[in-house]
Amino acid sequence: MAFEQDWQTEEYKGMEVHVTPLAHDDAGTAWDFSVRISQPGEDASYESELTAASGDNGDYPTREAAVEAGFVKGYAIVDSLLAG
Repeated sequence: MAFEQDWQTEEYKGMEVHVTPLAHDDAGTAWDFSVRISQPGEDASYESELTAASGDNGDYPTREAAVEAGFVKGYAIVDSLLAG
């Protein structure tokens, strides 16, 4: 299975939330995600992200469902960073 990262980015409360779906199998029937939070304008692959988190070990049925779950988790991470 080839490992490709297709980062999608949304701005949330002044931070950038980057999410990439991760295939769990070659058939594309099980997906998870990776999330990175950065300052605006930084590349998702840049080494100095504020935080990076793996998915929740979920098996999402589609790439789109994994991305949606990733943004939900990313927003929660930003909220916790701003609260702390």
